[in-house]
Amino acid sequence: MRDIALELAVLLERAGLGLVRPPASGANLFTSPMPESDGAVPDRVVALVVTGGAGPQSYVGRRRMAYLVPECQVRTRSEREDFEGGQRLAQSVFAALNQSALMPYSVVRAEESAPAYLGTDDADRHRWVFKLVVGYLVAS
Repeated sequence: MRDIALELAVLLERAGLGLVRPPASGANLFTSPMPESDGAVPDRVVALVVTGGAGPQSYVGRRRMAYLVPECQVRTRSEREDFEGGQRLAQSVFAALNQSALMPYSVVRAEESAPAYLGTDDADRHRWVFKLVVGYLVAS
């Protein structure tokens, strides 16, 4: 089984958006549900979580294979006084991931045309979300 969230996070780290994963100091890119801000987690954060997807599809080929299409939810959060910066970050993450060339995946595509604004959380930080569908072959 592939660690899709981790592979997408590595792609985001290399995209020049200022996103880094733990254990880096000031980590703001997570492969888990959105963490709460504390002394170690900033308000400006991106979180990637694989959330399931459609059932495997049989693949007719020389070997027994299945085509999997899991989904990954991408959440972005910004500081309470930085709606525009958060929106730019969500759009930049969307642009970096949607239809990206990430081997061995045959497709990485967003289900929406742009990140959806979710409003603010309990601490008045702004939030956005979009869903990616990732397709690949696996031996069954």
